[in-house]
Amino acid sequence: IYDTANDLAKQMRETQEYTALEAAFNEMMADKDAFDLFKNFQKAQAAAQQKQMQGQKLTEDEIKNVQNLASEVSKKDVVKKLMEKERQMDSMMQQLNQTITAPIQELYKKAMD
Repeated sequence: IYDTANDLAKQMRETQEYTALEAAFNEMMADKDAFDLFKNFQKAQAAAQQKQMQGQKLTEDEIKNVQNLASEVSKKDVVKKLMEKERQMDSMMQQLNQTITAPIQELYKKAMD
């Protein structure tokens, strides 16, 4: 099953969804301002999530910082394009997940009949 998963990973890199996502990501990286803003947003978001996972509350400044960065990054066309390609990739991943988990769903469905 792990060999199949590795084959799936290789095949995924050849899909339209992945190649479009990769192209959009590379385009965003080429825009230094957008990429720097994107990295800052990712770091701030990760720090906020980590703090919340540890049961700590975010300060007003931390919340405003993440919101401001999200607002700024969402104004960049290259980031908008990246987000659209991420949605398309996520849709494919959800479909794959449904296929992969179908045996488990079928097993538990028997309990509901």
